Amino acid sequence: MPKITAATVAEHRVAQHGALLASAKAIIAEAGVAAITPRSVCERAGLSRSSFYEYFPSKDDLLAAIAMQAFEEWGAELEAAMDAAAPGRARLHAYVTATIRMTADGKHTLATGLQQTDISPKNVEAIMAMHDALTAPLRHLLEELGIPGAATRAALVQGVINAGMQLVEHGVDADDVIAGVIGVLDGGVHGACDRVPKMVDGPLTPYSASSRT
Repeated sequence: MPKITAATVAEHRVAQHGALLASAKAIIAEAGVAAITPRSVCERAGLSRSSFYEYFPSKDDLLAAIAMQAFEEWGAELEAAMDAAAPGRARLHAYVTATIRMTADGKHTLATGLQQTDISPKNVEAIMAMHDALTAPLRHLLEELGIPGAATRAALVQGVINAGMQLVEHGVDADDVIAGVIGVLDGGVHGACDRVPKMVDGPLTPYSASSRT
């Protein structure tokens, strides 16, 4: 029987499972998903290769577990941010701020990047279901604000937020993006003109007064 390094077998398994996930995420951050193998993950975690298969039937299952953990953590941070805000529009602002800041921290890149790898359809379906569930709080927020057609409006609002996330991933300052997104949501495009962030490098051109139609 393998040596138990925790107070109980259950705690030992939780610790080893966590060590394998942490090892894999570190490898992905340094060398990309292609560098993930049972051997590389176990060596990084200081565990025998056989330990890998006690927790993950395949590399596919490991990658799916990392993506799902990332989305779970993302959802928990969003919930905490909204719970700390006052009811109403302040919670919408908290949702935007938390989303953009987590994107700036690289958390979104890890989760979405894994979606694009060669993962089995079953695992992709589970990951996408969790991803879609993250939009539920936004819909509920709009319902609390009394906005009609909350489901449709939530999809449109999420589109604005997603655009902000892309700007951050292209190097735009997170604070500028947060101000721009909140400005668009609160006052519409013209109400946010002074707060639209500028691209550092990329295909989009900066907003200017002469570009108005």
